[in-house]
Amino acid sequence: MSLVLSPRRAGAQDLFGRDAQFRRMLGRDVNEPEPIGLYRPARRAGQMLYLSTTVARREGVPLYSGLVGRDLTLVEAQEAARITALAVLETVYAELGGSLMQIRQLINMTGYVASAEGFFEQAQVMDGASAVMIDVLGDEAGTASRSAIGVRGLSRNAAVAIAAVLELEP
Repeated sequence: MSLVLSPRRAGAQDLFGRDAQFRRMLGRDVNEPEPIGLYRPARRAGQMLYLSTTVARREGVPLYSGLVGRDLTLVEAQEAARITALAVLETVYAELGGSLMQIRQLINMTGYVASAEGFFEQAQVMDGASAVMIDVLGDEAGTASRSAIGVRGLSRNAAVAIAAVLELEP
């Protein structure tokens, strides 16, 4: 069974609606990112915002862990990607002072999927993350170039990790 991913394409372009849509989808208070090493969660260079690889976690522990195709189903992995995309937006929200209004567009998203031997549906997993970005940012701003890479393991046994690059308004 595959998760049905149907992003809401109309209305998310309303900049004020972005913040409300994001908070609705997050379903909890927005938290500051908590790096688990010696790095910055986000780094701004001119109008570009580069995000470190992000894992959805609580108290340092990944919300979804293990290998997709062995420990997690495709549907569970899509949900992990969805939650991780929300964690990416949470980092952006904090970096931009509590709003997503400055985002012009999502340029690129790279998804890393911890995959069991014989699992080859990484692109379908990352569709969960892409749907979130489109739903929050709108079709034009939220549809990015994307890579979906299968890896043998991720830090702290996370199932999905995402890095992203965004262009901001001047």
